[in-house]
Amino acid sequence: MSIQVKFAVYGALRDGNENQDQTADVTERLQQLIDESGGVVTINNNSFGDPCPGFGKHFGAILLNDGTPVAYACGEGQTVDFLHWIAPQA
Repeated sequence: MSIQVKFAVYGALRDGNENQDQTADVTERLQQLIDESGGVVTINNNSFGDPCPGFGKHFGAILLNDGTPVAYACGEGQTVDFLHWIAPQA
């Protein structure tokens, strides 16, 4: 099974204000974590650093899983198994 991270971001909108966006591009780090862990990654400051101290963070990513684009989103503290996903039904 081949997983390629196309894009990943982690962070928050400080004070809920889109003009106070404090996010980090974590594309390369996510790829590294997936490769090292066998696909299971906990989404938190230990994994990605803290781009917005004092605020709850969110995560979003687009990966190619065996060539199929798959979108992921979750909140800080959740664990994601990037190897297991449900393929869209035709």
